[in-house]
Amino acid sequence: MGTRANGTLETSILRDTRDFAALEGEWRDLYEDSALATPFQSWAWLYSWWESYGGSYDLHLVTLRHGGLLVGVLPLMLGRGFGRGRLLFVGSGQTIYLDAVVREGWEGPVAEAGIEALRRMGLWRFADLQQLRPGAAAWRVFDGWTGPRARAWQDSCYVIDVEPWDEQLSVLSQKQRSNTRRAIRRAEKDGVRCVLVPADEAEAAAGRLIAWHRESWGGRDINPEHLTPRFESFVKTAARRMTACGAGGISEFQRGEEPIASHFLVLGREFVGGYLGGATGEAFKKYSIQPLFIWDGTNVARDRGLRHFDLMWGAGPHKEQWQPRALHSHRVVLARNPVPWAPYAGYHLLRSRVRSYVNSESASPFVKEAADRYRTLRSRLSG
Repeated sequence: MGTRANGTLETSILRDTRDFAALEGEWRDLYEDSALATPFQSWAWLYSWWESYGGSYDLHLVTLRHGGLLVGVLPLMLGRGFGRGRLLFVGSGQTIYLDAVVREGWEGPVAEAGIEALRRMGLWRFADLQQLRPGAAAWRVFDGWTGPRARAWQDSCYVIDVEPWDEQLSVLSQKQRSNTRRAIRRAEKDGVRCVLVPADEAEAAAGRLIAWHRESWGGRDINPEHLTPRFESFVKTAARRMTACGAGGISEFQRGEEPIASHFLVLGREFVGGYLGGATGEAFKKYSIQPLFIWDGTNVARDRGLRHFDLMWGAGPHKEQWQPRALHSHRVVLARNPVPWAPYAGYHLLRSRVRSYVNSESASPFVKEAADRYRTLRSRLSG
């Protein structure tokens, strides 16, 4: 339990990357005492992202202190060029859950001080705070904002409640259970084992993962950003730092001494999450990789006493067969002036409704296919 809030908070806005780097130790202490934070709010994740993607933004890192103790961070950045005047969370685009980082017991005062900092901060027209999961600390900022504001559904993640493995399998059809057990038996017979790669080997393991991920998606609609050198650099650096601080790492499937598949796991307080996965072509043909990822992810969660395995973004039969529950993330748009805010917020509200329909069961296959093509084209143009 963190110290209870009292008194006035000291607010600073850091704009230099060197100041961001210097916060590592204090940020780690803050993160470890932040009940609402996910691994995506760790310094290891966000600073790694900033090193690869921060060149297109101006840093606006809002720090809040009480008697010198860091009790909150709003990791914000201001867009340049086409996105000029738009405040975003550091990590936007490649991060599943975005949020402020708040020491337990200080949620209310940090939100109040954060709102005041936003009001005083110049240059921004919209604060476009994305990927807020239920219970995120930043919802208090949204609730307390007295200017123009809007919220819209943005994405859904699919979460499995972790049970003993036989109970986990009970949600599958008889055929699916048989196929999953067969895949695991085949892997075990071949001596395949799962290893959480140590920090000094994490970058090399992440490089293999990226190569396998690209190979796995060959000929299909891979996110074009995943093909870029900056994404590869980001994942490698994040994997090393996340492993070192215990917030994540590469879980690698090794057959003897030969790595054949892996996935990047983030390790939270209540969940394990599967961020990215891939396997060799031979492993995909010989084994059923997706059930092995589920098997490994739930085993890691069970071993750590964690309640959930989060399958992260994206639907599909390989996830739906496990009967997961959907965890919905929203974007909120805040502004001080309703004139520019109205069309911007209106566009995202309309876009959210269209995406919600496209992802629903009532949408026709033609609509879904057209939407997939549009998303692919849009990603390529923006990348």
